[in-house]
Amino acid sequence: MPFPYYGLSQKLIVELNEFRDQSDFACLYRSYSWRNDTYANGFPDILDLEVSLINSDNNLGISLQDVKRVADWGKLRNPGRIKGIEIVLPKKTLHNDNGNSAEYLARNPMEPVHILEGNIEKGVGPTYLSKVLRFGLPQDYGAIDTRVVRVFGQGDLTVQQHNWLDLSAKNYGYGWFIPKTQRNWPSAYGFWLNILRFFSHQLPNNCPHPKALVDAGLRFNNNWICADVEMALFTYASKFI
Repeated sequence: MPFPYYGLSQKLIVELNEFRDQSDFACLYRSYSWRNDTYANGFPDILDLEVSLINSDNNLGISLQDVKRVADWGKLRNPGRIKGIEIVLPKKTLHNDNGNSAEYLARNPMEPVHILEGNIEKGVGPTYLSKVLRFGLPQDYGAIDTRVVRVFGQGDLTVQQHNWLDLSAKNYGYGWFIPKTQRNWPSAYGFWLNILRFFSHQLPNNCPHPKALVDAGLRFNNNWICADVEMALFTYASKFI
């Protein structure tokens, strides 16, 4: 199971529980679609990236090449701008020696964000920093992208459905992005992770993982993990974009 959530107000917990009761998370998860990654296909590219980045973290560390592969998966604009040192996240930053989530991340999930920001010189913003962590430790991380922020946060009143996040997305005419210069980055990402943890613990064990993810040892007993919850919420947000 993901780490326990913390830092959520009682008012927000009431809203999250209402959303949980009104939403079919399993259906949303099955409806997730991004390029080649569909439920019917078994989310093959997601599987490949999870295996690759988890292996990197447990061995040499997550590399700039891993970041570029994630950028390619997400169709980042101008991926050629990505610059940084060879190993952007030292080995065992995300896992302990037993292969479980590193214990310090329970209360300090933003430390790897700061490390990545220090080691990637340019070309990667909040969305792709979060995606790297989502693939490197799917149990305790999920991505945060412009669709999620526009629907669950701020910056786009035309599609906003909830006000869970004190984080904004912007569009200056060349596409939506999450400015990392805003005051609540990256703390709002930590808040998002606690929302994902909340749902992971509150939902019944009914996440319909594709067989390939189970066979690879990446998912167990229909338990929801943070990356699964994020995929369901991404699907929900996509309905309004």
